[in-house]
Formats: sequence, C-alpha cells, structure tokens
Amino acid sequence: MDRPQIGDLVMTLLLDIAPHIPPVSPQTPGAELYERFQNEADTMAVAVVDEEGRPVGLVERNAFLVLMAAQHGYALWSKRPASHMMKRDPVVADGDVTVAEFCGRILAERPSELLHGFIVTCGGRYAGVGTTLALLQATATATATHAETMSRLACEANEALAAKGRFLAVMSHEIRTPLNGVLAVAEILKRKSEQADLTPFIETILESGGVLLRLLNDALDLSRAEAAGLDLDEAPLAVPRILEDSLSPWTAQAELKGLSVKATYDGPADLWALGDAVRLRQVLNNLVGNALKFTAQGGVDVRLSAVADGEYVRLRGEVTDTGPGIHADRLEEIFMPFLQAEEGVRQGGAGLGLAVCRQIVDRMNGVIRALPGREQGAAFVFELPLHRLPAPAAEAEPPSTVEAGDAVHVLIVDDNPTNRMVAQTLVEMFGCSSENVDNGEDAVAAVASGRFDLVLMDIKMPGIDGVEATRRIRSGGGPASQAPILALTANADPADAAFYRLAGMNGVVDKPIKPERLLAAMNAVLQIDTAGEETRAA
Repeated sequence: MDRPQIGDLVMTLLLDIAPHIPPVSPQTPGAELYERFQNEADTMAVAVVDEEGRPVGLVERNAFLVLMAAQHGYALWSKRPASHMMKRDPVVADGDVTVAEFCGRILAERPSELLHGFIVTCGGRYAGVGTTLALLQATATATATHAETMSRLACEANEALAAKGRFLAVMSHEIRTPLNGVLAVAEILKRKSEQADLTPFIETILESGGVLLRLLNDALDLSRAEAAGLDLDEAPLAVPRILEDSLSPWTAQAELKGLSVKATYDGPADLWALGDAVRLRQVLNNLVGNALKFTAQGGVDVRLSAVADGEYVRLRGEVTDTGPGIHADRLEEIFMPFLQAEEGVRQGGAGLGLAVCRQIVDRMNGVIRALPGREQGAAFVFELPLHRLPAPAAEAEPPSTVEAGDAVHVLIVDDNPTNRMVAQTLVEMFGCSSENVDNGEDAVAAVASGRFDLVLMDIKMPGIDGVEATRRIRSGGGPASQAPILALTANADPADAAFYRLAGMNGVVDKPIKPERLLAAMNAVLQIDTAGEETRAA
C-alpha cells in the first residue's frame, strides 16, 4: 500500500482505517467473547449490533479481560450475555467522515472515549471498529509524509535559490569583464588626459558605468540575502570617513541636475569602530542616489551621527529630500524588492536599492525605516550598533607608486586582451615593468623562470583556471613558488575570495579595477614578501 501524500489526513475517511471485525449480538455469552479475544490478539474491541445490524454497544478488550480475570470472574461472566458487559454509549461515527474532522470533533467533545475505541457505520449500520492506535497510525503516517514533502519542497526551493545564485554569478562575471575595460580605461584617461574639455565626457562614462555596477551589485546582494549568504567584511573604520567616502560620487550628478547635497556629521572626529565600511557606504550610496533620482529641485540633506556608548558606537543616518514624497500607506512596502511607485517606473531603475539597504541593515542588527519629510519629500533613517575601537596611530599618505621600487616585475595573466591592456597600463603607471600571458598553463611556466616579483592572476580562464594555476605554482618548489599572487576577479563574492586565499593567493582585487585599490593591494603583498625575505636572510 502506497504511503499517503500531503493532505491525506484531511482526505482519509474513517472507513479506511476501521477494519470490519465480525460483530456479536446482545445475547452472545461472555465465554464466546472470551474465546475470541484469546484467539484474536489484535482485536481491541468488538461491536454489539441488533438484528438489523445497527450498533447498540461495544465490548472493549481490556475492560472485558479485567472482569474475567477477577476472582470467580469467569464463572460469573462467562454465561452472561454481551449486553451485560458492553459499553452502551460508545462513540459512533459515520464512515464518510474524514479522520481530521473526526479527531477535531471527538477531542473537543469526548476525548477520553477514544481510549475505548469507536464504531464506524455506513448508512446507520455497522461497518467496522476503529481504535486509538489506528488514528495514531493514520496521523503519524500523514505527518511523516507531510514532513517529507515539506523537506523535499525546501530542498527544491534551496536548489532554485542556488541555481539563481549561480546564474547571477555567471552573469556578474560576464558583465563585469567588459565593464572592467570600460571603467578602467576611463580612469586611466582621467588621470592622463590634459584636455579639460574631455573631462565631462570621461566623468559621464565613469558615472554611467558606476550606475550599471551598482545595479549589478544590488542584484547579487539581494540574491545572497535571500539565500542567507550576505556576508559582512568587518574591519576597523574611521566613523567620520563613512560620510566623506559616500558623498563624493554624487556631487557631480547633483550639480548636473542643479541640486544641492548637504552633508553633516555629528560625533567625535577621532571615533573608530568595527564595521563593514563597504556595506555602510553602499547603504548611504543607495539612499542618496534614490533621493537624487526623485528630486527635481531643492536638494538632499544627509546627516550622520555617532554616539559612543560604552563598548558600542550608536550610528544613525538620515537622508531627506525635497522630492514628491511617499504615500503613508507605502512607507513599509517601499523596501520590498522590485516594487516601485509610478514615479519610480518613470525615473528608471530596478527597484532593488532600498531592498538591499534593508537586508544590509538587518544583517548588521539595525533598523531602517521610511518617513514623511519634515516639510516635503521623504526621509530615510537607519540606526545600527557598531563595536567601538580605540583610534589607531596616524596613517601616512597613501603612495602613488609601488613602494618596492622600479625593480618590481609583474606577470599579468588574463585571457581577455582588454583586461591585459588595462592591467599593464596601471602597473606601468605605478612604476613597474610587466609581461603578460593569456592562459594558466603559460603562467605556471613563466613564474617557474623566477623573473617575476608579483603575479596578477585572472580566475576564470579556459583550460587551467587561475585557482589551479596558483596551486601548481605553489607546489612547484623553490623561491619562485612563493611569488605573491593577487587575484583580479569579477567574482566579488566574499566566499569566493576566501576560497582563493585557501588556494594560495595572497589577496583579491575586484573587477572593475580601481587603480587605488590595486596599488594598495600590490604594496600590501609586496611588503609581506619583502618582510619574509628579510626574515629568511637573517
């Protein structure tokens, strides 16, 4: 017999679980009942019916055997008719009643009666005897099947989320690769160009590419959050810098629209905390970008306050605009993914920015909410706790070249010609020399020659990918096998970055490549390598 499927407890009828145990008449002597119970070990109760088959009572096994086991019990009861020993008001139910309906009704009205069994009828005549055990078996089977079904559905849902995540990861890589070329070349032009009239066009390229990159990041972050995979990369951060770093990308856009962006920080100037600076800037960027999109005149006011509270820093951010505002009945649903008002549809966008803000703030154990503006427009407020840290020693100005000097020779490994050109131009701007190869196998052979002080390694390449190439380099032996390796990757997921480090890479730089980030990463791994050489020499 097949196991019931989900919902069977609702659909199973009493007739399905009540076997037709031959009944007895009211005149049946106790000796005959005793013999039946002795011979039928699984019979828990026997129905007593009249000449027309209508139930008139029920003889329950345990109660009957107790009577017979008493002193002189057999002699007293064996010749008496069943009508003297039966329960005269047993629970009787129609066989067309479902098990779920019967259990609900009997548990509400006569729960103790279930211990004695019950009679099932069909058209008013005896059809079978049901027991508590049969009800428990039916309920347990349906519950187990329901649990299995829910587990299967959960697995299917998780597989669907994983498939969506894999799809987004692949699309992220495919989009980031050409975007890396566009933005990196624009950054190089911005640094090298001496023609002032070209600056607005270069800024437009950077701004438009930045918008595309933010949309891509929002889609990935939302997918990770849905799969409970939105990771935080916490590190010491200067709290006042959060606001400074977040507003610079929006100043040019605000000026083009004739808007003002006013930023105010209220808190200690030397306050440090432990937090994910990238995610915090992402929240502010999304809120400010959203406010600028909906504001036609006036401006955007950004306030960030921080209060030291024992071991914590209480951070509060507020972004207000002079736009059309949000209807009161939509203040909560505005944070739902892909949900946009009519104005949002006209302005464009995917409707992901605010949803990602909520996911990030929730992940940081904070709260975010939308409010009507003080006079007009809308206000978005977030509050979250950060662990307080002591202020570090004063930092030196970041270098503009690689600190190890002109002797640094870099191997660039990437199957995309544009990416190789971009990386080569950047390392030359940093005062280094370089060579390049387009596959992992040639990279392993080139590093083995010992000519390179640093390797910039792409991850996704045909044949031997960057991870496998790194493993082969590390297992090659000799000083060349310890050359520092930086991953240049469009796979920006923190879990991927951790995996690359486990494979032997020394650091990760996300694509599209920001020159200052690449320079900082190169200096970091070269300092580590230099320190290691000095230790070995000592």
